Amino acid sequence: MSKIAIARDDKAFEEELAKREAEYDSISAYLEKEERIKKEVRRLKRLFSDIDGKKKNLVLATISDVAFLTITMQDLRENINRDGTTSEYKNGENQYGTKQSPDAQLYLQMSQKLTAAMKILVDCLPKPKGSEGTKDDGFDAFVAGRGG
Repeated sequence: MSKIAIARDDKAFEEELAKREAEYDSISAYLEKEERIKKEVRRLKRLFSDIDGKKKNLVLATISDVAFLTITMQDLRENINRDGTTSEYKNGENQYGTKQSPDAQLYLQMSQKLTAAMKILVDCLPKPKGSEGTKDDGFDAFVAGRGG
């Protein structure tokens, strides 16, 4: 076998090794994220364990979404801290500029969805006893009296 053939074999071996390591890292990162999501699901289920049976299915589906959004937003936050909220772009030969980074855009979109999902969860919580007859602190009358 010639030195060229051996060099090609070594290069192919190194490329295959790099490919497998990248795949392993990707799978490892996926499994680590899945574990973080499962941990967040368990935490949220404990917080919302007092919900009645009629709302339970809605809550369980929403908890899964909230857990996914929470963990994904943590990862995005790390990227934003590291890379910033803007990225440079080039359109054509002479058009350069900066724009909001894709991570920052995604973070904002997910933040809105997380807020909506959390509202669903909070609305499903049982109302505290005596909340119907809460004491009037006079704030609403004060605002109404000010014309606002």
